[in-house]
Amino acid sequence: MNIERWKVDSSFFDDEDYKLNNRIALENSQNGFNELTKTTSLLTIAEIENFLNISPDIYKTFKGNGIDIGGGDAAVSSIIAKSELVSNIICLEISENTVEKWHPQIIKFILGDDSDKVRSVIGDFDNLELKDSTLDFAISWDSIHHSNNPIKTLRESGRVLKPGGYFVLVDRAHNNSTSEKEIQRMLNVQYSKEFLLENYLPEDTILTRSDNGEHEYRYRDWERFFLESKFKIEKGFMVREKHEKNSFSNDASLDEVFVDYEVGGFERQKVVYLLKNIK
Repeated sequence: MNIERWKVDSSFFDDEDYKLNNRIALENSQNGFNELTKTTSLLTIAEIENFLNISPDIYKTFKGNGIDIGGGDAAVSSIIAKSELVSNIICLEISENTVEKWHPQIIKFILGDDSDKVRSVIGDFDNLELKDSTLDFAISWDSIHHSNNPIKTLRESGRVLKPGGYFVLVDRAHNNSTSEKEIQRMLNVQYSKEFLLENYLPEDTILTRSDNGEHEYRYRDWERFFLESKFKIEKGFMVREKHEKNSFSNDASLDEVFVDYEVGGFERQKVVYLLKNIK
């Protein structure tokens, strides 16, 4: 399997989330396919496929050549590559251990003889070594909220997308009524001893969610990011677990779809945006 390397901003290597993800990838690399995917996502292959097919408008954008921004273990990339309409998809991930030790197993498991449809690349999402207007689609699943500058990241994705190309963003979002004080409270939460031990860290480590590269954005924050990076929202909706705690509705007037499997994340829900490049 050929692994490409693109430019990486060296400052990322000092980030706690990079160190943690790289450590987890190494420690779990011998655990087999099921344990690998369980480590990075609560979703099975069938559940990821179901998620991507919730909206036909979303799924039909996956055709031609694309990129998975911050693609992690390559499960999402590989599932998208199963489509006969997809010629090639780049799975871009900054964690070397994830790409080198997980990608070969997961891509082969999902795609078999079609494994070459996924290009594994070690790199960061602010430095895409591609010419302008070369890709038909892009996807980011739980990745861009880790960006220190989402507008910069989105603009770089828009640069490599063709005019009219589509970007599918799956991520977290908070209600517009969420106060700045509450945002800061969430970011200052320290991880528990159980979390630290499960992730191969000393139990006396002091690690906050902010230290670990987390950011918390409201719906209006995402909308501003899209506007300033020249993306138009074509569609937006929430995917939520059927759970007793999911008793409230979003305040961004987004449709809500309920599923029978865990989607993880804040309040057991994810926001999905279909964006069109209008550069």
